[in-house]
Amino acid sequence: LRRIFLNPKEAALMTWWDIERNVDDDVIAHPADASQWQDFDMNNPLFSSDPRNVRFALSTDGMNPFNERNSDHSTWPVILSMYNIPTWLCQKRKYLFLTVLVSGPRQPGFDMDVFLEPVMQEFEKLWRTGELMYDALRHETFTLRAIIIVTINDHPALFALSGQFKGKMGCLVCLDDTRWVFLDGSKKSVYIGNRRFLKEGHRYRSKLYLKYFGNIPEYEERPPERRHDGKYVYEMVKTIRVIYGKKKMDGTTRDRSTPPIEGVPFKKQSIFFQYLPYWPQLEVPHAIDSMHVQKNVFESLIATLMDTPKSKDGLKARRDMEQLKVMPELQPVRQDNGKYTLPAAAYNLDLEERRDLCNFMRQIKVPTGFSANPKKLVSMKDLSFHYCKAHDCHMMLTVYLPIAIRAIKPEFLKMAITRMCYFWSKISQKKISREELRDLHDFMVETQNQLEMCLPPAFF
Repeated sequence: LRRIFLNPKEAALMTWWDIERNVDDDVIAHPADASQWQDFDMNNPLFSSDPRNVRFALSTDGMNPFNERNSDHSTWPVILSMYNIPTWLCQKRKYLFLTVLVSGPRQPGFDMDVFLEPVMQEFEKLWRTGELMYDALRHETFTLRAIIIVTINDHPALFALSGQFKGKMGCLVCLDDTRWVFLDGSKKSVYIGNRRFLKEGHRYRSKLYLKYFGNIPEYEERPPERRHDGKYVYEMVKTIRVIYGKKKMDGTTRDRSTPPIEGVPFKKQSIFFQYLPYWPQLEVPHAIDSMHVQKNVFESLIATLMDTPKSKDGLKARRDMEQLKVMPELQPVRQDNGKYTLPAAAYNLDLEERRDLCNFMRQIKVPTGFSANPKKLVSMKDLSFHYCKAHDCHMMLTVYLPIAIRAIKPEFLKMAITRMCYFWSKISQKKISREELRDLHDFMVETQNQLEMCLPPAFF
């Protein structure tokens, strides 16, 4: 930060968000347009009085610096990115701060707070007393303060930072009110039953559609869009005390499978609450990286459509349908010899449809730098997609798949997948209107229920 403010050109960028940014009250184009930033400024006038005070986003993820295809080693870099500077610069290497590098070979997991403590101590000082800085642009000395306004990670890293349990209570919004079902066939928990988020009187709540949801009526009122903020979480975790370390003094492994407090979906009080007094004020302290989610969604969807080994469909998934009493026409049929046959499903493309989909992807030509060459991601030998990185899956889901999916015949499945791709495309744009964002919430809730009606339960 000292190096930045000692350069007049760099120092001018630190107030870009307040002076040079084009502001439209109806459009969200920068974190400063979001309610979390604005509410924080309103509650902390001393901090918001100087636009040079820095807002950081913290991100971390596991990586293997030696071999991308080997999972035996996990190194975790902790990176800070500034939101004061223009949006087209905040992710440039020059403005990314590598604060901690947690060396492997094992991932820190629950003990991530131990490695973050030096960083948190510095941010506590930057919040309480600040640090004297010289501004080369204005030729004056001032007290600089800085905060972490959000963390952005994938789900495993997010659970390590927040201390939240994954699985049955893994929803970041619902927390202890997460609705889940354990599938006996697939041996995993899934998140279905999204009709409660529909408006009252919606057609999917009616008796006409009960057969698609296990003949279970939905009477629960629609919950608020955002119910559990940082203050709510802090009230749950403020009395939790834990001992770090994967093993005890006698060498046995610590049991982290049960919550320290009954009914609280957290293993620990996050280190952010311990060192940052403003953390309970944040409405969304932890955010999900959409690129990771899009990669997981695309891989599961395309594997199910193309019926590859990673498909969410199979004998176990069909037995889950028997358990939930959904899709009776797709439930496994037992033969005289004791074996099972699986009826053909609309979400499994036939040979001709798979070939048409792969041929379409191979014929796409894109400008240099737009994305990877789609031709290299398609295998005509086994009619599948392989080696798709996160950005490749993002482009597939938001650009190519909505067009290529027109080759399949089931209209309802085609419509539901196209709606889902539209959602990912909209939230990935640089700008989005507030009104459109509110409508998009209802749009995606309806799309979730449509996908639940035509895809196997194990997909969710």
